[in-house]
Amino acid sequence: MTGPSFLCGQFAMLLLAAGSARGSGVFFRKSPPGSYRLGLQISGFALLMLSLLLELYDSGFPIVATTTWIGLLSLEVLLAALICTALNAHKRSSR
Repeated sequence: MTGPSFLCGQFAMLLLAAGSARGSGVFFRKSPPGSYRLGLQISGFALLMLSLLLELYDSGFPIVATTTWIGLLSLEVLLAALICTALNAHKRSSR
């Protein structure tokens, strides 16, 4: 279940980025209120836990599954940073 786990983790990273003070400027025109950003962050953490549970469900060895999940997490963070950078560059060039 690496594929569904990766997708859940990727959406979680994008939600966490959108919920941060700096990242919300990339995804939204105006910075959303703090309660909305907190909701995005909570949703992101919930999806991260779902990602971990999906990874643990598929594997018979929890140590290997957790290590795989951490490795996937690093790829998800990298991909989310690249997406945010591309969106920010596109937003600046359209001004």
